Amino acid sequence: MEKNVLENDRTEDEVLTVKLWGTRGSCAAPFPNRMTYGGNTSCISVHWKEGIAVFDAGTGILALGQWLIEQQKQKAQAVFPPIYLFISHLHLDHVLGLPLFPLLFYPGVQIHIYGPGGKERSFRQYLTALLSPPYWPVSVGQVPASVTWHEADGKESWELLGHVRVSTMPSYHPDNCILFRLQQGTQSIVYGLDCEFPETKASEPESPVWTAYKTFAHQCSLLIFDAPYTKEEYPSYRGFGHSDWEKAVQMAQECQTSHLCICHHNWDRSDQELAQIEQNLKRSAQKAGVIAEMGREGRTIALANTKLEEKPNKYYAGEESK
Repeated sequence: MEKNVLENDRTEDEVLTVKLWGTRGSCAAPFPNRMTYGGNTSCISVHWKEGIAVFDAGTGILALGQWLIEQQKQKAQAVFPPIYLFISHLHLDHVLGLPLFPLLFYPGVQIHIYGPGGKERSFRQYLTALLSPPYWPVSVGQVPASVTWHEADGKESWELLGHVRVSTMPSYHPDNCILFRLQQGTQSIVYGLDCEFPETKASEPESPVWTAYKTFAHQCSLLIFDAPYTKEEYPSYRGFGHSDWEKAVQMAQECQTSHLCICHHNWDRSDQELAQIEQNLKRSAQKAGVIAEMGREGRTIALANTKLEEKPNKYYAGEESK
């Protein structure tokens, strides 16, 4: 497991740890030429002393569950911390791993699930229908974990254990998608999957979606951005609800983030293709004064709380160990 370590004098309690478990979009890609960047669909976790936040339940959530169980055994702790699961939207690549999430089958585990519903049904009704016969043999009501449901429409914020706040905004993506920002102290992570930025009108300097996103992500410590396309590819996919990596660099610069991480890679994009895009991404981001990378499954990033007067780009050291 790769890890970025910040200042040595920081304790575990002072650090938000971000782990990437699934970085693909649309479909899992379990192929030999796609393992460097990963083959599982969207799932990212954030850890602190009192709890765990999980963003999306793609196929990557299975490895997360196994890892959490192993960590619990090593620490010889009898009780899991609360797990806060935030679902951006109900497209299959973002929820496909949930039926087999290992912690659903552990008695006493507290799992809070947040997500958007629709005009005809609530979030809970939509998701429990998917996790029930005939689509799946075991319903959520049958699992031994304690599950609490929370509706979201992109206007809420919640206070979690450990002085952590999660806020939301509506995305521009088919079928009611929302974006999340997690904040603890001076550190914040914006989970910005999936989102498209429509072309502006002649009378507008920038689209309302771009303005809202930029405000939402302002000075975040880590921006996880949705960009499966290149600028040249994007016109062929206009309206699909996604963006390109060049817009990611522009957004990172304008919202003054410290660190940009691009996820939701096209399922059919090879490691070689992603590596070439990453070279171009880093070159462009360096000119903009931004640390940038293509998300890799298994990646760990630690964000230490620092003094408010320090500049955002000092939150992250950028030294990678293997």
